[in-house]
Amino acid sequence: MRIDRWVVAVSAAVFLLAGPVVAQDKGAKSMQSGFLGDGYSRLKDAESASGQKVKRWVAPEMKAGSYEFILIEPNIFYPQPRSTEQMSEQTLKEINAYFDEAARRELTGLFQFAKEPGPKTLRLKTAITAVAAKDMGLKPYQLLPIAFIATGGKTSKQASLAAEYEALDADTGKVVAIGMREGVGVELKSATEKLTLAHVKPVIDTWAKDVRAFVEAARQKK
Repeated sequence: MRIDRWVVAVSAAVFLLAGPVVAQDKGAKSMQSGFLGDGYSRLKDAESASGQKVKRWVAPEMKAGSYEFILIEPNIFYPQPRSTEQMSEQTLKEINAYFDEAARRELTGLFQFAKEPGPKTLRLKTAITAVAAKDMGLKPYQLLPIAFIATGGKTSKQASLAAEYEALDADTGKVVAIGMREGVGVELKSATEKLTLAHVKPVIDTWAKDVRAFVEAARQKK
């Protein structure tokens, strides 16, 4: 498939209950990775605590206060990533690990961490759907999936990360929330600079804080 026809599926839960950035409506469908199955039609525009535009859906009957535990499944890449000279396999592993670390850090104190499904337990599944560098000024749906693609040109680029999430009632297996998100991180010095965790770390930190703020706000509602 030609590179210019690749488009991103955008993402991240309870990272996620906070929601993700989305492109214009005409590009929304092309941003879907398939991780959420047939759930994309339920997504609605929203705004995260940090003021970012997002897409998410929360079941009407879902009450954050009814969950005391959270079972966080290891984050995955979807689709399977491919390393390049500018984004190594080690970098992919570091981004994946930090994604999980940030989520647990911000959810500490809000939930007790569970090791298996059970009553009053929220089960969180997340997937990083894109890690790339995009030309500044492009729309989110023009982001290239997973691999860091360098054009060799002089166009200024920024690190970009996307993810999708699904939260389920661990006792019943019912999906109670889904969402997509994309964020832009640190600007790269050149089109050939290697992409590292440091380039996308600010994006992940913001998402994690948005999650915490979302849960705290949801629990204050009756």
